[in-house]
Amino acid sequence: MQVDMDRRRKARLWSRWNRWRVGWRQGWRRLMRLEGSPRAIALGLAIGIVVAFSPTIGFQMIIAGFLAAAVRANPAPAVAAVWITNPLTIPPIYAGTYYLGRHFWAGRPIDIHEVLSRFVRDLSRLEFYEVVSQFRELLELGVDVLVPMFIGGAIIGLAAGAISYPVTLILVARARRLVEIGRQKLAHRHAERLAGRQSRAARDGRDQGD
Repeated sequence: MQVDMDRRRKARLWSRWNRWRVGWRQGWRRLMRLEGSPRAIALGLAIGIVVAFSPTIGFQMIIAGFLAAAVRANPAPAVAAVWITNPLTIPPIYAGTYYLGRHFWAGRPIDIHEVLSRFVRDLSRLEFYEVVSQFRELLELGVDVLVPMFIGGAIIGLAAGAISYPVTLILVARARRLVEIGRQKLAHRHAERLAGRQSRAARDGRDQGD
């Protein structure tokens, strides 16, 4: 019975991972096509990454969207980036933030792997829109887990966001330049074809006149 439950849970997690993987691929393509300045897009993505490393499951999209709007960044990449944190990535991400935060917060020692395994198991039973239940599960981790994760998440998130901002800024600006160059080449070819047709039409008119 327990084996069947574990298999179903793993199958459910794998199915979610495939959906998130496909979603991320499509999201990156949409990111390159978003309207707004490259700065707004890059800043929105950086904000989402920072929030993704914070232990705020259930309210990450709300927080990321609000912060992006507050600094006039594009909220779409901010909201999309928080999905870095999902049931498959929570154990390594939160364990890493916990161990880093422990260097700055001397709480009682916790078996973080067991705690996070139980947390992910409970979280996998919830749908993404059950934000209150997700946050309730998070609060049950306790202060000795949450405080180090907040500290470690802030450090890692800010570092990752600081790296992602210039990289995204360059990629979006370059992608838009390539698109603009492609449009100019297409317009040039169209103009050449049109000029060729007009030239042939003029020659045909002269031939008929002769």
